[in-house]
Amino acid sequence: MSPKKPSQDAPAGNADYQWASFDAEAYFQHYYGEPHPDDDRVIRCAVEAIKRAPPLETALDIVDVGTGPNLIPLFCTLPRAARLTAWEYAESNVAWLESEIASDTMRPQWQHFWSVTRDAYGDAPLPANPMPDLRAKAKIHQGSVFALPERTWDAATMFFCAESITERHDEFEAACAAFARCVKPGGALIAAFLVRSAGYVVADRPFPVLSLSPDTIETAFAAHADGVQAELIGIVEREIRSGYSGFIFLTGIAR
Repeated sequence: MSPKKPSQDAPAGNADYQWASFDAEAYFQHYYGEPHPDDDRVIRCAVEAIKRAPPLETALDIVDVGTGPNLIPLFCTLPRAARLTAWEYAESNVAWLESEIASDTMRPQWQHFWSVTRDAYGDAPLPANPMPDLRAKAKIHQGSVFALPERTWDAATMFFCAESITERHDEFEAACAAFARCVKPGGALIAAFLVRSAGYVVADRPFPVLSLSPDTIETAFAAHADGVQAELIGIVEREIRSGYSGFIFLTGIAR
């Protein structure tokens, strides 16, 4: 069933899309079935940012917002996490994450992405198989980005969420604000956003993506974080996969 917009000209909001029918495995196969160099670049950027997250030399209580059918953000933060929460809205994605984490057998894709993560951490002694540690530290929580509790975690990540749940800029800004406010003052904010996307299709169902620039993203975070930096990465003239042609990587410190 296609989303229904309030009118022909009005952008569709988050509630206009069929999140309950989101096909998690189809999404995984399309976006991560064949690892791409940009995936590796996201990992390296995220690892470098989480390594610098204050307070240094301390295990952190970390949340990943809008995790989706994706273990990459959990891999990136696992080595610094005392506790790790995957905050995900769609029931199908929650079930998919629980199944993936319960398995001791890593898909070839996860083996690749974990290898990139280990390399990015350098000399840190990380296990060949992260799944036992992930099971010990991670909790999958079903919840909306708009319902995140405030000032709860030491650090937060958000990969391709706020711009991929609505066509409305006010909802995008509200999602970014909720993300920023869920971290204690002084905690790290680490996020990636799609670029040059007109939407994406999962199992024949359309879903939204906003068109963003670094200025748009910095403006969304200006009232909620200090030291905000948004960098264009991997921008090409053609789509990398259907739905985007690069990303913007953001870091900041929650107020």
